[in-house]
Amino acid sequence: MAEMAELLGRLRKAGLPLTDSIREAMLRVDIRKFTDYDPLPFWHDRPIVFTETERGGVKTISAPHMVVTLLHHLELAEGQEVLILGAKGGYLAALVSHIVGPEGGVTVVDPNKQVVEHVRRRLKAQNLKSRFTVRKMRSLERAPPNLPDPLNRVLVTGSLAALPRWLEERICEGGFVIAPLGGRVSQRLVKRERQQEMVDTDLGGVLFGPVDISETEHEPAGPEQLAEMFEDALEVGGELGIFADEVLQQLDQLVRELRELPETLPPLNLYAEEGVEIVLEDEQEDFIFELEGMGLDDDHPIFRLLAEAAEWLTPLWPTLLALFETQMQHPGAPDVEQDEGRDFGPHGDLVP
Repeated sequence: MAEMAELLGRLRKAGLPLTDSIREAMLRVDIRKFTDYDPLPFWHDRPIVFTETERGGVKTISAPHMVVTLLHHLELAEGQEVLILGAKGGYLAALVSHIVGPEGGVTVVDPNKQVVEHVRRRLKAQNLKSRFTVRKMRSLERAPPNLPDPLNRVLVTGSLAALPRWLEERICEGGFVIAPLGGRVSQRLVKRERQQEMVDTDLGGVLFGPVDISETEHEPAGPEQLAEMFEDALEVGGELGIFADEVLQQLDQLVRELRELPETLPPLNLYAEEGVEIVLEDEQEDFIFELEGMGLDDDHPIFRLLAEAAEWLTPLWPTLLALFETQMQHPGAPDVEQDEGRDFGPHGDLVP
C-alpha cells in the first residue's frame, strides 16, 4: 500500500483532517478490492468507478480527499452503529468498520440491485470484524426494514434535493446525518443534527452524483428535465453574482415556460452526436445549441421556445457551460499531474 501511504501524506500536507484512526483504516482497506477499474485515478485523488450499467449509468467511489472529509465529519468511535445510504462500492463501509470495531455495526442501503450485489460480494470477501447488513431499498422515500433504531450516525453518499422524511424522523437526540443536499449542478454538504429540533451546519460546497445509479443513465429528457438544468444554472449563477438581474429574470422566465409545456411531448435525446442549429435571421449567424442532438423539427414546442430565447441565450451559453463543467480539486494529487485514467464529471465530488 505504498501508493496509499504517499497519497495520505499529500492529503495531510494539504491540510485535510486526517486522524490516526482514519489513516489506519485507509492503509488497511485496499481500494482495489472494491473495484476492477484501474486505481490510478484514485492515487491521483480522483473518484474511481466501481460499476456501470448496460444503459450507461456510472457509480463511483469518492475521491480520497472526500472520503477523508466524510469520515472526519462522521465523528466515529468504537462501538457505534452507522447507516450508509448509497453504497460507494462498499469501500466506505469497510473503512467505517475498521473504525467502529467489532462492537460496532454498519448498515448499507441502496436502491439498485446491481450495486447491492456488488457490495455484498466485495464485503463478504474482506476480513471485517463489524456486523454488516447490506439491503436493497424499494424506494428512497420508503424506509428499508430492520434498520438500527434510533439512528445515531448516518452518511448519505449521493445528492438529494431533501432528506427522506423517514430518515430525518429516526435520528436520535444528539445524532446526525451528513448529506449532500441540493440540485444536479451543486450541493451543500450538510450536517443535520437533532438538538431537540433539527439544526443544520453547512460543511461546504460539493458536487456528488445521485444516490440512485439509474438517475445517471442516458435517458431522453423532457421539458421538466431541461427546466431543472436551467434552474440549477440560475441558482448557482445567482449565488456567484455572475448574472445581471435582467439575465436572472430571463432564465427564470425560460424555466417557467418550460414547466408550462406538457410532459407528454416527444422526449429529447440529449446524448446524440449532432447539435441543433438555430439560425438567427437578424444576425445571420448560427447558434449551435450545446444541449446535444435533440433531433427536433421546427414545430416542436421546445425547439420554438429555445429559438425565441436564442438572442439572449446565445451569448450566455459559454457561461452556462462553465457552470456545468465545474472542475474538481485534487489536494492529494501528485505535483506532476498525468492524463491517465477516466474523469467522470458530475459523478465526482467537488470541494471548492
